[in-house]
Amino acid sequence: MADHIRNMPGVMIPFLLSAFSVFSISMIVPQISAQFRVPISAVLLAIPIDFIGGAMGGIIMGYLADRSGRKAVMIISSAMFGIFTLLAAFSTSIYMIYALWFLIGFGVNAQNGVSYPVIVETLRRSSGTIGGTMQSLYFLGFMLDSVLFVFFHYWRTYLIAAGLISLLFSVPASSLIIETGGSRFAMKAERDPNFLRYTIAFSIIVIGAFMFSVPLMADVPSVLSGLHMDPIYVTVLSLVGFGGFVIAGYLSDRYRRGYVAMAFTGAGVAFGLALFFTGVGRYFLFILGLVYASSGFFSFSGIWVSENYPPGSRALATNIVFFSGRLVGGFSPFIAALIDPSSLVSGIAVVCIVAGSMAFVASAYVQAMRKHRTGLA
Repeated sequence: MADHIRNMPGVMIPFLLSAFSVFSISMIVPQISAQFRVPISAVLLAIPIDFIGGAMGGIIMGYLADRSGRKAVMIISSAMFGIFTLLAAFSTSIYMIYALWFLIGFGVNAQNGVSYPVIVETLRRSSGTIGGTMQSLYFLGFMLDSVLFVFFHYWRTYLIAAGLISLLFSVPASSLIIETGGSRFAMKAERDPNFLRYTIAFSIIVIGAFMFSVPLMADVPSVLSGLHMDPIYVTVLSLVGFGGFVIAGYLSDRYRRGYVAMAFTGAGVAFGLALFFTGVGRYFLFILGLVYASSGFFSFSGIWVSENYPPGSRALATNIVFFSGRLVGGFSPFIAALIDPSSLVSGIAVVCIVAGSMAFVASAYVQAMRKHRTGLA
C-alpha cells in the first residue's frame, strides 16, 4: 500500500510537469520569432529537436534505470527538464533555444519512459487505468501552459516561471518514489524468442500513437487561431482528449488491451476520414473532438509495452520501442503541414488516417501473437 501511495504522485506530478515544460514553447512561438528575427517555422523546429533529444534520453536513461534503479533516474530526469526550461529564458539565439529544447526533451522522455515500468512494477491491477490517467496528463500540462501565459505574457518571465514550477515540484515528487527495479533485476532478464517481433510491432503502434497525437497539440491551436476561433476551444478539446485517454486506459484493464487499441485506432481512422472530407464545415469542431477522443489508444501504450518485457530489461526495452515513435512523432506536425500547404486540417486528417491504420494493423498482430503465448501480464 505504501508503494501505491508514494509512487503514484512520484510519477504523476513529474509526468504532468514534463508536458508542461516541453509544450511551453507553443505559447511563445511568435515572440521568439520576433526576438531572434527568424520565421515561425524556424522556431517550430525546436519540437522535432526536442523529440530527437527525447529518443536519445530514453535509451540512455532507460539503460541506467535497469542497472542502477528507477528512482535516481527519475530524479535526474525531472531536474533536467526543470533546469533547462529555466535556462531557456536566458537564450541569446535561436540556436540556444534548439540546444536547450534538445536537453529538455532528453529529460522529459527519460522521465516518461521510466514512469511506465514503475507503474507496472508497483501495481498488481488497474495499471492500464492509472497509465491512461498518467498519459492524459499531457493534455493537462498543455492546458497549464495556457493558464501560465495569462499571468506572464513576456516569453522570458514566462519560461522562468515555467522552469521554477517544474523544478520545485517535480524533483521533490520524484524523491518520494520507492525503488521498484534496477540492479536487483539486472541479471534476471529472460531471453524471449518473440522479443524482436514484439519490439517491431509495438514500435509501429507507438509510432502511430505519436503521429496521431502530436499534431493535435502542435497544429490544432494554429488552425483554430487561423479560423479566429476563441482559444477556449483548445481547452475544451484538451479536456476531450483527457477523457478519451482515461476511458481507454480503464477499458484496457477490463478487456484485452489489443482489442481496445483496435477499437480506438479503427475509430481514429474513421473520424480522420470524416475530418478530411468535411474540412472546416459545419461539424468541424464535433468531428475534431471525436478525433481527440480516439487518440486515447496512446494512453495505455506505455503500460502495454512495459508489461511485455522482463524486469531486468523493461526500462530499456520500453524506451527502445518509444525511440522510433519519438523521432517520427516529433516531425508529424511538419508532415501534416507539408501534405497540403493550403489546408492544415487536411494534412492533420491524412496523418491521423495513416497513423491510425498503422497502429490498428500492429495491434491486431500483437493480439494474434498473444493467443500463442502464455504467462503474459
